Amino acid sequence: MWVQFIPFLFALWAALVTANITTYPPPSIYGVSSVYELSVNGVPVPAVAYPGYDYAQLSMDEDQNTKFAVTIKNGTAIDSYSITPKSLDIKASVSGDTLSFSVTKAYYLILKVNGQKEFVIVADPNETDVPPSSGQGIYNVMDYQADNTGTSLTSGVQDALNAAGKASGGIVYVPKGIFLVGNIIIPSRTSLYLAGGSVLRFTGNPADYNQLYNKPGLGPGTWWIQTAINSTDCKIYGRGTIDANGYGYQQGKHVAQVIVPVGTKRFIADGPLIRESSFWTIVPTQSEDVQLLNLKILNRLDMVQNDGIDAVECKGVETRRVIAIANDDSFSAKTWPYDADDIFSAYPYSPLPQSNISFTDCVAWTHCYGFKVGQGVYQYQENIVFEDGTVYKGAVGIGIDHKYGDGVARNVTWRNIVIEGLGYTNLPGVSTWLAILVELDGKSVGPIENLLMEDIRIYDLGKTSAPIKGYNSSVLVTNTNLNNIYLNDDTTPTTNMSALKILHMHTLDTTLTATSSSALTG
Repeated sequence: MWVQFIPFLFALWAALVTANITTYPPPSIYGVSSVYELSVNGVPVPAVAYPGYDYAQLSMDEDQNTKFAVTIKNGTAIDSYSITPKSLDIKASVSGDTLSFSVTKAYYLILKVNGQKEFVIVADPNETDVPPSSGQGIYNVMDYQADNTGTSLTSGVQDALNAAGKASGGIVYVPKGIFLVGNIIIPSRTSLYLAGGSVLRFTGNPADYNQLYNKPGLGPGTWWIQTAINSTDCKIYGRGTIDANGYGYQQGKHVAQVIVPVGTKRFIADGPLIRESSFWTIVPTQSEDVQLLNLKILNRLDMVQNDGIDAVECKGVETRRVIAIANDDSFSAKTWPYDADDIFSAYPYSPLPQSNISFTDCVAWTHCYGFKVGQGVYQYQENIVFEDGTVYKGAVGIGIDHKYGDGVARNVTWRNIVIEGLGYTNLPGVSTWLAILVELDGKSVGPIENLLMEDIRIYDLGKTSAPIKGYNSSVLVTNTNLNNIYLNDDTTPTTNMSALKILHMHTLDTTLTATSSSALTG
């Protein structure tokens, strides 16, 4: 009886909105959280059940007081809680089984209450660029016989994209509903808009997809949603969901990278929620001027190699205001060689260097690295900045793992990063806030140069030392500056290397300085 009631309940939630709150009812394929209920300004917001944590999505007007109330469903009184990012310093109150707090900005939050599974609340500013569902330059997928019931594979989404591309661009509109889709290719000057309540879903059937590569250890794979090669000005936006449906078919040795801007210029992804990837989730590949904004990457923690965002051989990638939950690295930058027996065989161009990559205002939750360069550094990587970020949990907070290749990793900055917890251990047994490593797992090694870790707050140093290690006396880690490193809630940065568990070997010019006596800003 309760299962039959779920679709009605979600429909009811969709109707109960105020002028400043927008909710997105998930389809009946997603269960209701058995742990949490959420209301925002008195409006019920759907809480979705998910392995490892539950989540809720909404949009809101900013610059006004918005009240959140999180209730434990079993009625147990709340005796402990935390709200991530800690740097926001959100003040909450408890009344019995309900936790309440108010904000004036939209945030991506992770709540831990009473030792229960986490509750992830992803709130965005209300949309200001919602296109009409029909009209000049609009290609509604329902006009191309798309099936929105989720019962059969539909070509309507790609047919609408093809029509827009043939007309030299336009907006492809995906309304509320479930759309089982095969490979999606976005042509030049074309935008794919996913309305709130819409779901693009991967089928998991290999026959529905082009095999583009083989990933050793996982099997054959594809780029699920990609740009056309040599395209310009492609975009994916809206508040819909991209469901990679990955758990079952990763076990069946069939994987997909979810969104791949490849061989393109001026690509934008802004707003969708992406869940359950079986492999690297968003992978800007050999592209220029990419923007990844306001994305919610909600992967399972009981899978492998499901990185959040991997920038690969690009020139100019801006990632801003993104949460990435994944078993593997949340945010990373890589360069690789051509390899006919791996994923790189599908790349359109010869191997390229990488430069001008930024990750700003991001939240990481991972069993591996939060903010990382590597493991591949076959071509040089330079001018990479991780800024204003939070690691909720990880094995390694920040670092470089130069494991493959002889390229140089240089001019890498981590600034205003908060490392809240390191509850996991990365292979081979590493659990630390910082790891800068040159390793050999192949034919060659390369150096690391010019690193800055500045205004870093560490609540958990990890179980192992923090290595800064070159490979030998010829392949070094050179010019590493640690400035304003804070432990716990100290307002004065430490100048004690031992207190940070730093272990350095084959390095040159490693310094720890303190130029500020004030606490980090949020």
